[in-house]
Amino acid sequence: MLLVFPMRRDRQRVDGDIEITVYRNREGRIFGYSVSGHYGQRGSSIVCAGVSILAQTTLKGLGEHLMRLHNLSENDLEGLLTYINYKVAPGDLQVRLTTDLDDITDALLETMLIGLYDIYDERIRENDPDGVHIYEIQQEQEV
Repeated sequence: MLLVFPMRRDRQRVDGDIEITVYRNREGRIFGYSVSGHYGQRGSSIVCAGVSILAQTTLKGLGEHLMRLHNLSENDLEGLLTYINYKVAPGDLQVRLTTDLDDITDALLETMLIGLYDIYDERIRENDPDGVHIYEIQQEQEV
């Protein structure tokens, strides 16, 4: 079953911009996200850089946290992949957690989302509603 949460503001899907999709489980906790597209001139877009930094730093923070939580060594990438699936490519980042969510994981993901909405809000203040689109979807988490 796929449910779309009401958005904080009216948004329309537009090609050529940054699309962020956040996946929440039945309890409302974020268990995954994807970021795709690009906004502005390549190499000089502060909007794109901000979104990328938030999304990639969150992925790194989740990896560090999950390694400590599950007592994995620094070099145990295979062990880490039992708890988190991700894909990183130019203009495309996908992250899915395949472990039970704890409060620290929840805090990392919600903090990322606050930053992403701040970037979206700044685009609105600059009279540029196109560029960043955020979708929140409720979906079953595969654990």
